[in-house]
Amino acid sequence: VPIDLEYPLLRHLVIKQLFNTPDGSREIVDDPKECNRITLREPEVRARDDKVEILAKVRAELGIGFFGSCVDLFNWQGGVTFLGRPVSLPGAKSIQLEPQKSWLIAEDGSRIFSGRLWDAGNAKLMAFFGSFVLDLAPQLQTLGGLLHDVLPHRDAEQLQAIVDSLSLSDIRVDKESVKLFVNFEIEPVATQDTPEQPVAELSPEELQQLEAQWQMMDALLVGAVKHYAAATELQELRSKLLEILIDSRYRLRDVLTEPPSRNNDAVRSWFIDSWHSLSPVVRSIAQQHQGQEYLLWFSAVTAGDALYALNQLGATVDLEISTDGLRRLARMINAGKVDELLQYSEDVDPELQELLREDIDTAAPDEPDSSAFWLHFSLFSRAYAAAPGESINQWLPEKDTLKSYLPKVASLLEKTADKTLQQHQLARSHREIYEKLVLATAWQESCWRQFVVVDKRIAPLRSTSGDIGLMQVNERVWRGFYDLQKLRWDINYNSRAGAEILLDYMVKYAVKRGEHSQPGGISNLARASYSAYNGGPGQVARYRSAKVAAAHKKIDRLFWDKYQQVDAGKAMNVAACLGEELDGPSA
Repeated sequence: VPIDLEYPLLRHLVIKQLFNTPDGSREIVDDPKECNRITLREPEVRARDDKVEILAKVRAELGIGFFGSCVDLFNWQGGVTFLGRPVSLPGAKSIQLEPQKSWLIAEDGSRIFSGRLWDAGNAKLMAFFGSFVLDLAPQLQTLGGLLHDVLPHRDAEQLQAIVDSLSLSDIRVDKESVKLFVNFEIEPVATQDTPEQPVAELSPEELQQLEAQWQMMDALLVGAVKHYAAATELQELRSKLLEILIDSRYRLRDVLTEPPSRNNDAVRSWFIDSWHSLSPVVRSIAQQHQGQEYLLWFSAVTAGDALYALNQLGATVDLEISTDGLRRLARMINAGKVDELLQYSEDVDPELQELLREDIDTAAPDEPDSSAFWLHFSLFSRAYAAAPGESINQWLPEKDTLKSYLPKVASLLEKTADKTLQQHQLARSHREIYEKLVLATAWQESCWRQFVVVDKRIAPLRSTSGDIGLMQVNERVWRGFYDLQKLRWDINYNSRAGAEILLDYMVKYAVKRGEHSQPGGISNLARASYSAYNGGPGQVARYRSAKVAAAHKKIDRLFWDKYQQVDAGKAMNVAACLGEELDGPSA
């Protein structure tokens, strides 16, 4: 399991351990009898070849004793360089900088290796910086506790052997960090070589347990994203956390459409991969925090890396993400809020909503918008679209009402796109594409339906994977971001949610990644935005990729056909997909 000790972290730790004085300086020589004083301050840490280099500013006062008093000979200011080789101490739970070399640096940059100042300070300097020790035993102990929780099918002796084998190894100095690895030994679980037996169908109780497990996993991912987002003001990192969460939700949506199994392999891999994806972002955020607080973050990162490594070893490891394991991960994030971090709720979460809103708002348009006016795409007049008192909630698109129903839905979608554009920025040249994208997406997703008849009752249009209503906004993906009841029963709310998501994907992914520069031109923005809408942010280029499943190719092809019809002014062709089949989602 890799650990990266970035140099900003090492600097914080050096200051905390060696320069822990009110003014941040440290006297390494203070000898009243010899009348010598040498003070270090403002250390910096970086790599030099295969060693760690610590530089610090030096102030020296050298003198001689004369009848009980000191007579100053000279004062000196300059710098010092210390080179140390990081080594593992006995027990392999901590590392130390083994002194290799040091020198003084004069104000003109020249190196000093001799003289009275050198003689007075060199040995103390080497001992001072050589005393720096980074103890990672608490982090290894925390990791050992997690291994107890996620390897439940081993006896106490086997588990203790795994924990005892935890050690640091393979330490090396790179340009950006000191890299080391946490090693541990794990034996595969013995398996009996017997013919495979048919697996009995899961009981209702087992299905309920599996549901509770993935819900707790999803809740913990949400809690982690909110916790780390609150710890940084850098929008780039906050946006990346949001992207990881939403992408993980799309993966969860797909995993939950697979037949459930007792070992829950697909859900386990989804959670571990998602947790592992957080690691680089958490490292970047952690660098903004100092000293031991940073190391507290390290436990969660290292735990994620360890789970990922174990999962790669396959079924012989018999890895299980238990409730105890999830609680331990939650404690690594915030020991005081374990229950809150694991609480699954369908309520709207203001923190998630804020992350999404700021993500859209801070994605600036790719060209200046010098005018509020643009040529507005519309199938109908603005006056008709904005007519008061008109609601199509709980309308069903039956054959004898299509001529009234479809224009109202079209107007609703246009009005929704218009309002979304008023609230958020989008380059003027892309606005018409966006408006057509909203219409075509609703056509592709629902045939412009919010409701259908189920068992002689009006019910929200729902797919097997949990997509809801006019824009087929997935309940599992967007839990916490939007009000699920309103997504189901309010066509206006559903259309606004879908339009907002589409705008986020267009601005943040399609435009920023230059999809309009690919063959096909500016219309690619619609195609890329829909690919992301259907498959998650990571699928923004799916529409033009050769390595795509046939089912996804078909989805993107059908959307492109509908978009072209909307672009040609033929959005009312949506009536064709309503034909005889009015009871379920469109193909």
